[in-house]
This record gives sequence, C-alpha cells and structure tokens, in this order.
Amino acid sequence: MLKKLLMKFGAIKLTAALTILSILISILITASLTMVIAGEVSVFSLMIATIVPAAITPFFAYITLRLTHQVHVAEERLRQLSITDDLTNSYNRRYFIETAEKALAAVCRYGGSFSIILLDVDDFKQINDTHGHAAGDKVLVAVSEICSAAIRSSDLFARYGGEEFAILVHSCSPANIEKFMERIRLKLSESRVPFNSNHIGFTVSMGAATYNDETPNIDALLMRADAALYTAKRQGKNRVILA
Repeated sequence: MLKKLLMKFGAIKLTAALTILSILISILITASLTMVIAGEVSVFSLMIATIVPAAITPFFAYITLRLTHQVHVAEERLRQLSITDDLTNSYNRRYFIETAEKALAAVCRYGGSFSIILLDVDDFKQINDTHGHAAGDKVLVAVSEICSAAIRSSDLFARYGGEEFAILVHSCSPANIEKFMERIRLKLSESRVPFNSNHIGFTVSMGAATYNDETPNIDALLMRADAALYTAKRQGKNRVILA
C-alpha cells in the first residue's frame, strides 16, 4: 500500500499528508486528555500538540519514505534484470515461458487464442566466423530492435537462446500470423547492420504454432513451433512455416 502511494504522490506530498495527519491525531489526543484531567482545553496545550508533531514528523517521515522508495526502485531493478537478456535488452527465455504459461491458463479458462513464433538467424556461425563475435552480437541486437518495434504492445518478444528468438502473439488468426511473420522476415532480410567498414546482411527462418485443443501444454506448443522452424530451415531458410 505504501509503495503504491509513493509511486502515485511522491515522498514530499506523502510526507506533508503524514505530517498533517499526525498533527490532527496529536490535537485530538491532547484535547481528549486535557478535558478528562483538567476539564477544559487550553490554548497552550493545543499549541504544543501542533508544534511537536509539525517539527518531528516531516524529518522522520521523509527519511522513511525515501528509504522505502529506494528499496522499491532497487527491487524493481533486480526484477527487470532477472527477466531481461543482457545483450539484446529483450525479455529472456524464463520470462517468456512464464508468460506463455499464463496465456495458456487464461485461454483454457476464458477462451481465445494465442500463437508462439520461433525465429532463428540463418547461418549465424558464418557471420561470427567472417566478421567476428562482436558483429554477431550487433546482428542479434538488430533482430531484437526490429522485432520489438514490429509487435503489438499486447505481444511479447524474447531471446530464446543463442541466435534464436520467440514471439508470443495474442488473438491472431493463423492467416494473419503468417502475414505477420512474413512482414517481419522481410524487414529483417532488408536490414543491414553497420560494423567497421561493412554492412552485414542476414536472414531468418521462422516457425509458428497456434494453440488448439490438441495442445496440452506449452512444451507441446513449443515443439510444434520448433518443428515448423526446422522445416523452414530444411526447405532452404529465409522463409516462414506455420504448423
């Protein structure tokens, strides 16, 4: 609750609100006690009840709130690091699988559909052997940037491992999935990655599978997408196959 309030209002506004609240509580308690003990409320007692919390609360409240905010920022940073691929700054395989599992559970409960696309950079070893691993890394970053820009906000792009990437696509028909893959494949094949004095071209092969009643779990769906990707490779690369 405190974290949400901090994110919404900030430490300064929340400190002011806590100070006002502490003053009101102090006045209420002081007035109640002095009425019981002395039978009346004096101006002096109300002044003390106002000044003391007004002087003390801002200092301690602000420090506490700042520390709480810093802890929250650190926790969020650690969470982002745990789900992000260091090189490409895309999501990692673990987070992709977790999100796909949630998508499967939602579809099983509420209906709908989703698809998984696997894409692999063709002849990536040759790129590394010809231009060096630094050039290969730049190609992977380019793939991530182009694909991330091409997907919808509701979809998810991740580095699945090595030169392989995955896309989770929600509510898209098989026909549109194939068009979507072809559009990405074409953008990637037309791109050139500058490295030293060279401009490196590359292609990708893509395979996809859409959830259906015969898909018992995410592993089975990934196996279908992987089989489609393998077929694309076997048929000559630089193409898309929908399982």
